[in-house]
Formats: sequence, C-alpha cells, structure tokens
Amino acid sequence: MWSASELIVAPATVPGAGARAVVRLAGDGLGELLQSLLTATAWPRHGERPRVVRATLAADGLGRDWGQLPVEVLVWPGPAGPIGGPLAEVQLPASAPLVDAVIAEACRLGARLARGGEFTLRAFLAGRLDLVQAEAVLGVVDARTPAELTVALDRLGGGAGATLARVRDDLLDLLADIEASIDFADETTPDAVPAQPAWRPFATRLDGCQDAITRAAATLAGRDAAAGDLPRVVLIGRPNIGKSSLFNAAVGRDAALIADESGTTRDSIEVRVPSGLGRDWLLVDLAGVDAAVAASGDPIDMAARARAVDEASRADVLVACRDASDGPAAPAIEGPSHRIDVVTRCDRAAAGCDFATAIATSAVAGQGIAELKAAIDAAVAGLPAPVSATLRMRVAATAASTAVAQARQAVEEAVAGRGIDEAVVAGSLRAAAESLAEVTGAAIGTDLLDRIFSRHCIGK
Repeated sequence: MWSASELIVAPATVPGAGARAVVRLAGDGLGELLQSLLTATAWPRHGERPRVVRATLAADGLGRDWGQLPVEVLVWPGPAGPIGGPLAEVQLPASAPLVDAVIAEACRLGARLARGGEFTLRAFLAGRLDLVQAEAVLGVVDARTPAELTVALDRLGGGAGATLARVRDDLLDLLADIEASIDFADETTPDAVPAQPAWRPFATRLDGCQDAITRAAATLAGRDAAAGDLPRVVLIGRPNIGKSSLFNAAVGRDAALIADESGTTRDSIEVRVPSGLGRDWLLVDLAGVDAAVAASGDPIDMAARARAVDEASRADVLVACRDASDGPAAPAIEGPSHRIDVVTRCDRAAAGCDFATAIATSAVAGQGIAELKAAIDAAVAGLPAPVSATLRMRVAATAASTAVAQARQAVEEAVAGRGIDEAVVAGSLRAAAESLAEVTGAAIGTDLLDRIFSRHCIGK
C-alpha cells in the first residue's frame, strides 16, 4: 500500500547530454534528509515560502568522493506547493554517476525510489491536479507531434476538471440545505429549525449546475477526439519496397514522399484513417529498417532506424511489409501481438503473390488496399478500449447530469405546489456529488489510482 507521506526520490530529467540534471525528493522528514545530504546556511521551514537554497554536498557523505560540489535546491517546505507537502528539486551538473550517487545516498538516508507517476499522484491527492490534468502529464511526456503536445498542454491547463469540482461543491451546499431540513424537522425549538429551502431559487441553482455539467461534458468530448488517443498502426519493412506508396494508397492521398532512391523516408509520417467499424486509427509510415542501414554508420540513417524501431515497439498494430521479390519468408520484426503481414508491389511479380496468410497488395493497381484496411479495422476493433481520464470524466458527468435532472424534477413538483419528498432530492444530489468525486479527487479507489499513475515516468 502506497503512502502519500513516505520519503521518495527519483531523477526528474532524462539521462543524456545536457547542462543540468534534477533529482526530485518529497515526503515527511525531507528537511532532515536535506540536512544530512547537503550543507547549507539555512533551509526553509514548514509554512514558509518556497525558495532556492545554495548548498554543497555534505562533507561527511557524498563530499568525500565528489568534493564540496555546489548545487542549487528549490525547496517547497509545505503545505503550499505542487504536491501539497514537502518537495525539493536538487539541481546538479548533468553527470549520470553523480545523479546515481545522490539518489543512492538519499535512499541510504531513508528515502525510497519513487514509482512511476508517484509525484503526479501526490499532486492529485492534494487537489493540485484533477484527473484529466494528471493524465495530461503523461500526454506531454509521450507527445510525438505538435498536435499531440498542444492537446496535452490544453488538458494540463485545466478547465473541465475545475468546473466539475465547483459543481460538486455547489451540489454539496444544496445537499446540506436539504439534509438539514430533514434532520431537524422534528425539533421543537424554533431557532433550531432551519427554514425550508426556497424551492424556486433552489431550482435555479440546480439549473446552473446542470448547465455547467453540460458545458464541461462538451469540452471533454472534444478533447477525447484528439489524435493522441487513437490506436497506432505502423508500417515497417526494409527500405525501398513501396511502403510509402502503400501508405498513400491506404490514406487516399499523397501524404508521403515517393522516390526510387532508397531511404527517401527518414522520419515518421502519420495520418488519421476513418474506420469502417467505428474506431479510427493512425497509419504511420517509417524509415526502412535493415542490416545495411544499421551498418552504414551514417548518423542520420542510424537516427531514422532508431526512430523506426521505437515506433514499432509502441505500435498497437504492426503491418510487416516485404517486397514481392523477397519470397515467402516473413520478415523477423519485433512488435505487438497484433501483426498483419503484407506483400508490396505485387504488380511487378511475374507469378503473382501467393504468400500464404500475407495480404498481396499493389499501390499502382489498387490491389489488396481494401482488404488491408479491413484487416486493420478488425485488428483495431479487437484492441482493448482505452479508458482515458477524459472518458472517465465524461461518464461521471453523464451520471451526475442524470442525477441532477432527477433532483430538478422533484423540485419542480414543489415549485408547482404539489409537495416534495426531500429524501428523493437529497438522494439524487448525493449520487451526483459522488459521481463527480470519482474524477475530481475527492473519492477514488486506490487500485484505479495505481493503474492510472503507474503509466507515468519515474520522477514525474
């Protein structure tokens, strides 16, 4: 079982060349840990404003091996700050051995290595982020195109989550009025009896809540249509076998550059393809991958190959391409379990293309294109449905909207003078508030939290 107060540590910057690296620490006892890890004139105390502290590695600790190395530490002593508790970011020279040494020393002094997404989880539990913003952190990290980054940053900026949090507060205020009138209905002391709610203003407040939920749901629906949420279908194979021509034929336009020279495609190209089964997907064209590219030594070729291998490893569906002249042996390509084998340029094969389960295609003749897209549609339809934060919030908003409508209908009876059952109104308001609590952070199961935040990088 995780705890939001345990001392944790993790690198917050990716390894590699750079000027600075950051090690992030958080949890109860952070002040004592910093005093043992580093030497400084003074550290901010609980309740003080965050500030940058200039320090050196402790002489009786890391300083023995690394010397009196100066570092800067940005300290939030709590309770204010990004995660609602003590947090520090130690800024170091970008030396992998040094970063590892600082983390190891912090662990020796009582911290543990943070799990993926644990810092973001703490921000969520402290109310600094709503669920959509928390998942947007992962979207920013994973963004592969400017459009995906724009969508992720938009989510990170908040809006819908904050709106639903305010609606929940309003619903709880209304619920308190109703429950007070129920609880004290039998009291005989006049001053102890709350006045019955004025039903017409009460109805107006419910209408305001309903309007806000409707607007938030519309915003979330638009966000969930982002390309970053679509399954990725990746074309991969050796260079110059007609993958880009096949890509253009599948998307119905000349999206990829085509030339007879090998290695024309250097970076990935992706286009959204409408599905005949209702779940659209992204078709991705990559640079060719083969042993010759790996052995060429050309840095651009090597970078393109590395990008292609990375994309293939993250594909939801892999379309493994081989040329009609290659023969029936399927290429040995690592990727997801959903794989479709394709033979390209069958119009050039003298005896046609009959390679067992592979789909024979020709971008020139249009052969096999419809069959390939149908196979991709079927593979995508069989993928597990993603449950994004926006989808969870949309479901919660729909449930809350239904409950508010039920409460509004009961209040309308009172406005019309036909009496009211306060218990019905209270039950509906409680149901609406509980639905919103699941996505605003007020109430959510620990198992679901672990699934959501474990997908983030360590140190985020």
